Amino acid sequence: MSAATWGAKAADAADETPKYGKEYYRALFDKRKATPSVVPVRMALVGRENTAKTGLAVDLIRQNKPKGLITIFDFDNSAASTVHHNFDKDSNIQVIPIYDEGDESLFNDDNTVKWHAVIDKVGRFANLLAEDIKANPDDHAGFIFDGGSTFMKWCEFSMNWMLQNRSKNKINVEDGDRFNQAEWRFRNQMFRDIINRMHSLPLQYGFFTFHLKDIRNYVDSGTGGKVLMTIGSKPDWVDGTQRIMTSQVFLTRYMSKADQAAGVMADKSLGDNEWEIRGIIEEMKGKNMEHLGTENTVLNVKGGKIKWTGLPMLKW
Repeated sequence: MSAATWGAKAADAADETPKYGKEYYRALFDKRKATPSVVPVRMALVGRENTAKTGLAVDLIRQNKPKGLITIFDFDNSAASTVHHNFDKDSNIQVIPIYDEGDESLFNDDNTVKWHAVIDKVGRFANLLAEDIKANPDDHAGFIFDGGSTFMKWCEFSMNWMLQNRSKNKINVEDGDRFNQAEWRFRNQMFRDIINRMHSLPLQYGFFTFHLKDIRNYVDSGTGGKVLMTIGSKPDWVDGTQRIMTSQVFLTRYMSKADQAAGVMADKSLGDNEWEIRGIIEEMKGKNMEHLGTENTVLNVKGGKIKWTGLPMLKW
């Protein structure tokens, strides 16, 4: 080894002094003590399709912070139509599509999707948003992670790709059942990493939307056999997601006649040309706890006329 090479390596070693040492954490600790605390609101809005999840998220941010930019990470490619139709006069809402067919970085040469690149893109966009907030904190009102269940499915696709390419035995990408239970941790970790990154953004208001999925089980048919039936529903997310949410609202659509396939519940008090969306406040930590367990009409449609109520009692 030459003296020049040794000197270069010695200099590199000197530069490897821990960047985040005791003094860094002391300064951070003192800063946290001195900074007035602003309690973050992290709400999960859960429901079937067409239950006003995105619209309610925007409405709740606006009734608490009328000015400032709302950033929507759109995983279902549906937020733009909601914003255009219902908030066309609010020019301070930006919709960021994640699965963007114009983004060449997401596709292989054969036009198949690089799902690991899609997940990476979400993390990069979250970091870019964090930089913008840090530079101009007063310009931002809140964020919406719109389509959390779709994002979880993308994490599963990425897991499939990773395990398929790790294994010598090629696995059918669509056949997730072939993976053992321990391997699902790859999907869960990807999901939690991004959800936690969004959760930690320095904004008071953050909303996450998720779908409901059916719980199915075999039950006695009454004739000695078993039939597969839907016995309930639950949020389509990784178990444990609820623990990082300060509040949860479950949204359901009601009509005079039930439509189980669409997740519509029956209420015979509604007219034939009438339907509405109701939200049950399932979880509420801290302020607004007095509303826990209440059911509220968010939207009513009668004779083609829409009446929006939202949840005006939820203010922080």
